[in-house]
Amino acid sequence: MFEVLGLALALTASSDSLTYSGRGGQLDVSPPRFADASIDIDGRLDEPRWAEAALLTGFTQYEPVEGIEASEVTEVRVFYTDEAIYFGIRARDSDPSGILARLGERDRAPLADDWVRIMLDTFDDQRQAYAFYVNPLGLQADGLWIEGLRRGRGGTGGGGVSIDFNPDFIWESDGRVDEEGWEAEIRIPYVSLRFNEVPSQNWGIQVAREIKRRGFKQSWAPLTKETASTLSQSGRLVGLMDIHPRRLVELTPVTTGVRTGSAETGDFLRDDASAEFGLNGRVGVTQNLVLDGTYNPDFSQIEADANRISVNERFALFFPEKRAFFLEGAEIFNTPSNLVYTRRIVDPIGGAKLTGKVGAFNVGYIGAMDESPRTLGGGTGSAAFNLIRARRDIGVGSTVGFLYADRSMRDGSGAYNRVFAGDARLVFGGRYTLTTQAAGSLTRGEDDTGHTGIEPLLMANLARSGRTFSWSLAYSDIWSDFSAQSGFITRAGDTDVSANVTFTRFGAAGAALESTSLRVMTNNFFSHEGFWNADLPFEHEVEMWSTLSFRGGRVLTFVLRNGYFRFEPASYDAYSIRAPDGSEQAFQVPAPLRNMKAFGVIPRVRVNNQINLNGRVYLREVPIFAEASRGFELQLGPSLEFKPTTGLQLSLAHTFSKIWRRNQANVTGTEPATGSLYSVVNLSRGRVQYQFTKSIFVRGVVQYELSERDLLTDPTTRYPLLHGGALVDAREGGEFQGQFLVQYEPSPGTIFYIGYTRLMEGDRSYRLGRMDPIEDGIFVKLSYLFRM
Repeated sequence: MFEVLGLALALTASSDSLTYSGRGGQLDVSPPRFADASIDIDGRLDEPRWAEAALLTGFTQYEPVEGIEASEVTEVRVFYTDEAIYFGIRARDSDPSGILARLGERDRAPLADDWVRIMLDTFDDQRQAYAFYVNPLGLQADGLWIEGLRRGRGGTGGGGVSIDFNPDFIWESDGRVDEEGWEAEIRIPYVSLRFNEVPSQNWGIQVAREIKRRGFKQSWAPLTKETASTLSQSGRLVGLMDIHPRRLVELTPVTTGVRTGSAETGDFLRDDASAEFGLNGRVGVTQNLVLDGTYNPDFSQIEADANRISVNERFALFFPEKRAFFLEGAEIFNTPSNLVYTRRIVDPIGGAKLTGKVGAFNVGYIGAMDESPRTLGGGTGSAAFNLIRARRDIGVGSTVGFLYADRSMRDGSGAYNRVFAGDARLVFGGRYTLTTQAAGSLTRGEDDTGHTGIEPLLMANLARSGRTFSWSLAYSDIWSDFSAQSGFITRAGDTDVSANVTFTRFGAAGAALESTSLRVMTNNFFSHEGFWNADLPFEHEVEMWSTLSFRGGRVLTFVLRNGYFRFEPASYDAYSIRAPDGSEQAFQVPAPLRNMKAFGVIPRVRVNNQINLNGRVYLREVPIFAEASRGFELQLGPSLEFKPTTGLQLSLAHTFSKIWRRNQANVTGTEPATGSLYSVVNLSRGRVQYQFTKSIFVRGVVQYELSERDLLTDPTTRYPLLHGGALVDAREGGEFQGQFLVQYEPSPGTIFYIGYTRLMEGDRSYRLGRMDPIEDGIFVKLSYLFRM
């Protein structure tokens, strides 16, 4: 008992020489080095080593009120050995019963709970850092903080929008809640990190914590949004001596089994069960350069892409990459324009990848042979992908980069698409960032048809960061024949000029209304030729987003918009009109749509620790692209998250979209058709998951999409529209997707799961008896990561 008491006193009163206060500006930390750790990662700071570790104290709040002393005390201890670096966390809480701590999936669940995040900038270059999250139960999330990367709406200063959560690293953690708050232990082996091979290391370090029920975020090194770079505001671990980890060697054999059924022949038939073997490998060429290889890779996805409404879309929908082989090192291939989109590699036979850092250069290469179902000319055949990327650090926080992307058909046609690009991100004046890119594509069709010269892409973005005032200006110009067959470019032939400015005011500490912000944005789209001929834009909008943030993580956003849209005649060349006598008449593109109004409300309501309610309500005028008419849409999107126990999670989401025509007569001509229905979509998704342990869960997902769309009609003559001489008739139907999964994943790379999925189509009904099966499948996967 006396030994435990003595250890507790030692942990409370570390030597002054090993105590570093962030608020006191003591940001250079010299952690002790021990020959051995003598630590059991069990979430209890009860070993003597923790009393000898360096102590990080003096945290500062950065959200919602910036710069004040943290509301709850956080202490983080750190030391290292020749194999790993260790962190011990004591997160004190005045109300331990309010701590959010639940089991769930790695990389997902911890971010919805209380958490502590440790960021390690192992190259100390203020451009990229490893991010390790742990919740009070020791559940992990990890990724890479990349300066300049933005996820959704948000700013800088540690808001989490700059993290790519796709990479997974192998490290140990555990935690527990007690009467003082919660504590956790973390061990990060050097073999999971990349850093300089020098005798003495200096790493950037930042520690942050969120108390979820209050929405309070605090950091060890004070953070401010008045500076464009978050990593430049970090502290440092200095004098890390003689770190020599073993070279990374990983081998992951993968076995998959599947039995599928389909109704391609009219009858629903099931194939025989089949199994495949694949192999993934990783070798550290140097400490900072890793070679990945894969043979017959399993690119199955545990959970299908969530459906999105596509009844009134002009462009292809973007879905993120989920396949592990492409995710490792993916940050190197990020460019300002999305010129690398690895989901273009649909069905690879095998591939190789080299990623890492050489001196001041981040370098990457991906090569893959794809048995793709689509050629550049629209036929079928295989393709070879070769993607080369290099990015150099310059100055303080700035970079310049180069990209080469080649997709060449291997079907004898000689078709290819090649893209060359250069980009730069320049940080200056502390708060300003200039991002630019210039690219050119070169395309040749099958049998030397469709050969193009170099078709350019240009873009630039200038941004000012700030806590109370920020803005950005953006320009993107894509020539009509520019093509990136290894990337994701939706608007070739368009020039986009946009701007936004944001004003924010913050309440006093403890105020019910923590902040208010007003964001005004304008987007202006020109045809490429029209822009350089000083023509007016074909699409223009001004939006105003007003956001009220209340205590306890409750947010209410109001949206107002006024817009303009002009239909381009070239998009309707195949259209004609069927007159009452059965003859075809020319289709005339109607006048531009002016003063298109929109109003929206987006609430995010945290009811308590178990229930979150979110949603959106839009009332807006929209272009109906399929018939070049003016429409009015009502869109509702409520969602519910319910987590009644540590292991049970339930989410329900529904999207309802109803579009009416405006200022159009009906087809019969007997009365004005203003308000006639164009389309209705109901998209419902339910997800239930039970987590038995950190590694084992069972999950079920169901999704219905019920839709109907009216016969397409001409907006001025009231007659039916023809496309390519064929009537575009009314349609309706329903689709059901269901999936059940049991998964065991003790660590990244080692996984076993078995699941069942089913797709059905039929009537616009929630009754499965009125739908027919289209596809189903039972699938099994087993992989094991050997780290040598």
